[in-house]
Amino acid sequence: MELYEAIVDNLYDGITVTDSQGEILLVNQALEKLSGIPRTSYVGRNIRDIIRSGIFQKPSVTLRALTEKKNITDFQQYQNGITVLVTAVPLFDSQQNLVRILANIHDITELMITKSKLDETEKLSAKYFSELVGLRKHYQKRGIITASDQMHDMLELIARVAPTDSTILLLGESGVGKEVLAREVHENSKRSESGAFIKVNCGAIPADLLESEFFGYAPGAFTGARKEGKPGLFELADQGTLFLDEVGELPLPLQVKLLRVLQEQQFTRVGGTDLIEVNTRIVAATNRNLEAMVAKGEFREDLYYRLHVIPIHIPPLRERREDIPLLIGHFLRVFSEKYNIRKSISPEALEHAERYHWPGNIRELSNVVERLVLTTKEDCMEKEDLPFIKASPSSGVSPFLDLDGGNLFEAMEKKLILSILESEGSIRRAAKKLGVSHTTLIRKMTKHELRN
Repeated sequence: MELYEAIVDNLYDGITVTDSQGEILLVNQALEKLSGIPRTSYVGRNIRDIIRSGIFQKPSVTLRALTEKKNITDFQQYQNGITVLVTAVPLFDSQQNLVRILANIHDITELMITKSKLDETEKLSAKYFSELVGLRKHYQKRGIITASDQMHDMLELIARVAPTDSTILLLGESGVGKEVLAREVHENSKRSESGAFIKVNCGAIPADLLESEFFGYAPGAFTGARKEGKPGLFELADQGTLFLDEVGELPLPLQVKLLRVLQEQQFTRVGGTDLIEVNTRIVAATNRNLEAMVAKGEFREDLYYRLHVIPIHIPPLRERREDIPLLIGHFLRVFSEKYNIRKSISPEALEHAERYHWPGNIRELSNVVERLVLTTKEDCMEKEDLPFIKASPSSGVSPFLDLDGGNLFEAMEKKLILSILESEGSIRRAAKKLGVSHTTLIRKMTKHELRN
């Protein structure tokens, strides 16, 4: 008997043994430590008296097992704040009479603390996700999705100049979204109500047809022409916006005629004599270095300066890697809905995609996501599904990823905490705003090396 008592007394979990009337017969040393109350205050007393004394802050699991005569497992908290998980087991004799209640009491305080931290982290995660969604929605109406400060500055510039009639030159690599931004200019101007947005790809139309496409032609201007003639793109864009995509591909002879239209807002149709006046706003775009082309005599200097009124540089995707997760999420939704296939992407695959240099920019990213949606076998796309994406040695690690030596989530965490601290003015108010404890916020600030 002494051996059994020694074993029970040295168990990590607390143990109590109660008789059929609720009188406590045995309490081990572990329960003393858990509850902070000596075993002499338990042994010989009825469990009901213990409950009335306020030792437990929740109903006694042992009393429930005694009353219901079945195994009961539930949480219980002592007056010292320790939370425990109690399993009370009724013991019966051979005639099925209740003789004892054996209760095992396991300390789960650390587990509860961990759970609390997890809850706080989930709250912060929801905040960060809301921040990301908010940034995305800000320009989502016309397909612009960004969390980049560079892009936000550029969009603010577009918002300032769009209501004017100034000529805009969009500069950037292929696939960065020049047409989307050109439409943004049009939609933010009064011309969206008075005229159309007309796009022409200067590199896609044969050189001998460009003039008639731009300016139209008179009846009977050439063999095969319509008898009634045809209006050109400038006429169609009257009171609206004409988007000259890939303007660097224009042949020199047409550059001369384009310059005249830009200066005088008038022209004649091919084969015609009537002077046609238009009020057309020009937005041009190119992925070529026009200054270098001017120096080589490949592009007219006077036309260059006529187009170069408000130049807007669109950064490539590798310089705004914080947009990559947003864009991947957007295209996943688009193509999942289009093909009725539900797909997601793993964190490892997403980080791998963030490190890729994306020479084709948003157009390439869109094509890659569409390919993955259609070709991957599993619902969740993994890094192994992206073997065709090779990290560029020259691209290094994403500047955004390097912000805290972590990933997008940590960068957004730091950015959000800084923003809330600045707006609230104190750590306590900031913690309340974030929905976390004061100590949690201090721990997060220490992690990101933010000063109190």
